[in-house]
Amino acid sequence: MSSWLEEAEMEYRADVDDAWYSVRVVAEENGDVLRVKFCGFSEEFDKVLRGSELKSKRDIHNLSERFRPISVQVQDSDCSKVSVGDIVCASFGFREDDVRFYDALVDGVEKHAHARKEGGEEECLCNFILIWMHGPNAAKLTSTTIENICQVQSCKQIDPKLDCFLKRAGERLVMTSDPDLISKDDSSPNVKLKQSFPQFANQDTRCAKLSVSKICSSEERIGSHSDSSILDMDFGGGGNEYVILLENLDKGSSPSMIAEFIQRATSVSPEVYIFPNISSEKSTRGVLSLDSKKEFQKLTDFLDSPKHIIMSSGGRPWVIVEKMTRHNPLRASTGIQSQRTLQNTSFRSTNGIKVVHFGTEEHKMAKLLKDLFVEFFNHQKRLREKLDLDVENILQLYQAL
Repeated sequence: MSSWLEEAEMEYRADVDDAWYSVRVVAEENGDVLRVKFCGFSEEFDKVLRGSELKSKRDIHNLSERFRPISVQVQDSDCSKVSVGDIVCASFGFREDDVRFYDALVDGVEKHAHARKEGGEEECLCNFILIWMHGPNAAKLTSTTIENICQVQSCKQIDPKLDCFLKRAGERLVMTSDPDLISKDDSSPNVKLKQSFPQFANQDTRCAKLSVSKICSSEERIGSHSDSSILDMDFGGGGNEYVILLENLDKGSSPSMIAEFIQRATSVSPEVYIFPNISSEKSTRGVLSLDSKKEFQKLTDFLDSPKHIIMSSGGRPWVIVEKMTRHNPLRASTGIQSQRTLQNTSFRSTNGIKVVHFGTEEHKMAKLLKDLFVEFFNHQKRLREKLDLDVENILQLYQAL
């Protein structure tokens, strides 16, 4: 093994080409600056990160997601460990001397009997069908062999120097008086509430030692303006601990229809709640509530899968706003429709709710619609934060008079 691979501490996803590289980090200026050194490259390629340039919790989170443990190269004898649905880090050669690593979803495996190399070493002859998740082949389907695949490590280990840098940046935000910098932005795209429910990220890379991360979905998580009020409601009578918040449901969606669709697709039976909405809104929001951690993970895996998008009967893609656990909820008097209150009614057909698969024209349209909704939702959230700040400033000025 070359010396630069031996000194690699983690992998970093570079913003210039979106590829994963093996790196080590050096803390500078009492930990307020972090220098990312690309293994095998000269110092002119170093990336200098300054804590003062991280202006929000989202910035800190997004930066932390660019680092992960060194990926593990799959050996020929271990090809059975690569399964359909796995997210791996695979190599792409721009030229013979320019190989980079990007995340990809294993869409299929063509099994072939292994051969024996000279000397008796096992040789894998299987083909792996990949859907590239980023990089120059994003959304394209290609075939590759075992030597181009690395497995992403399931456990995320944070380098002490990186951890210290991110904590100092977070402390700096707490110290600031600017509400925009200390806003509750923990529900930004791809945020995983690490102490509340299972994570669905982190993967890694191979040979050139880059790294990958299990991605929640190609659409990033967005924050909900109603998170706190939803948490205060006693869904299901107080027993269920795991909550999934959905947006962009068809107006007039039936809880029983959603419950039946989910049960048929996943064998999971959540309590389903639909919120009332004002007449000018074209969509509505809902809640899926469960008391089983195992079923919660199974359902979120299904809803978050990068291989498909769930479409409502009216053609609206479902958007997960947040996933969370509840503690000591308060009972709320509400007009929320629930599956429980409708349990004596007959189920309507769930043919209108469907799964559209990656690579199809229908999925491309669903992805476009989903991205538009996310953009609108985030814009709406920023407007609300500005309104809250303006109101607070006005009240402070009034009280000072």
